[in-house]
Amino acid sequence: MNKENFDKFFRGFHFVDCAVRDRYTIYLLGRKEYDLAEGEEDPDEADVPKRLLNVLLDEPENDRYGSTLLTGFRIINVQVSQVPKPQAVAVDYPGQVFVMGSGDDNMENEVPYDDEKGPRRGGMIKLRNIDGYVYAAGGRRSICRREGPNHWVPMWQNMPRPKVKRRVDSHDYGFEDVDGFDLNDLYAVGGQDDVWHYDGSLWKQIPFPSNMTLRNVCCGGDGQVYIGAQNGNVFRGRGNKWKHIHDGGLSFYFTDMVWFQDKVWCTSDYGLWAIENDKLERAAVPDWVNSCAGNLSAGDGILVVAGMYGAAMHNGTDWELLVDMPGLYQQYGES
Repeated sequence: MNKENFDKFFRGFHFVDCAVRDRYTIYLLGRKEYDLAEGEEDPDEADVPKRLLNVLLDEPENDRYGSTLLTGFRIINVQVSQVPKPQAVAVDYPGQVFVMGSGDDNMENEVPYDDEKGPRRGGMIKLRNIDGYVYAAGGRRSICRREGPNHWVPMWQNMPRPKVKRRVDSHDYGFEDVDGFDLNDLYAVGGQDDVWHYDGSLWKQIPFPSNMTLRNVCCGGDGQVYIGAQNGNVFRGRGNKWKHIHDGGLSFYFTDMVWFQDKVWCTSDYGLWAIENDKLERAAVPDWVNSCAGNLSAGDGILVVAGMYGAAMHNGTDWELLVDMPGLYQQYGES
């Protein structure tokens, strides 16, 4: 990467999410870095600029990158939609939406909040691409789907809102993640053992064999569902049959769980793990790939990892370094 592109698109930012549109088009979501003087408090998240970048791998260096600076956004995720057209959809916790790609580079209307009608009835916590549509999982058992520009529909159907008597109780319910084998076979998880399955018409709560806080769900290519819980615990199963396949031992949750090349890949800021044959182990990847750990996205035969120190891609055969933040600062200087 030349200095002009580094200064224009990447300097001063680190990555907080990524999304694969196809094997030649990748989106990276950056967050502005800041230094605090002694005694200063962290800024309000809405005051921290974000940057949505597209990386076009089949273009020459000078035409490879594009970006839009996002201001006023809080904690934000990005996902790729193929329906109604291929593009990135970035959504923050309060429901602000920005789209990029296929001729669009603009804000959309905020996703409406309505406790009775939706489409959302809680904060937007996690985005997923399921059969080409962007789904959002959120608080108070909120699930909604984007069907087009400014058009989100509620997907909770018969699912009751949790009855919360105290503010602290709200942490026991609501969704942190959603995934699906197809549009009529979805799983949503969150809170303490709050696991639900959608069969195309109705949601059904699933008895779950733990009282742990749940954070991730991944519908695997092997026909099994993988659920990530507190301290790195992992469960595998489907319907009413579940097996505890990893007994934790970590001090954090996984950020993402995705299926790629016949296994589940998991990440946090501390590295990459893989689940294969019911075993969770450190992923056998180069050190410079682990340094990019933080977020994962898979699609069209590739896997992308992006985090504090850069971004890397598995192209189906080998790992490639996309953005080496420490190396770029070393090459071009800190300012």
